[in-house]
Amino acid sequence: MTHREAKSIARAWRKSRIAARILLRADVGRLTARDVRVGRALGQDPAVTPRLIQQAFHGFHLRHTRLERARRAVA
Repeated sequence: MTHREAKSIARAWRKSRIAARILLRADVGRLTARDVRVGRALGQDPAVTPRLIQQAFHGFHLRHTRLERARRAVA
């Protein structure tokens, strides 16, 4: 894999994480006008795939689960 390809993959992953955060905010009901604007732009981006967004969701869930376990261990 070339440096250019790796950089492109990293950008797609970063954009997908942003899209996942926006979708999580939509579920909670805390969308801003900026979220809508950025979300529409990311929705048109071919690099942002549903699979990458789903992976980002799982990553957020895993991080939350680890944090909860650590809090319970301390308490």
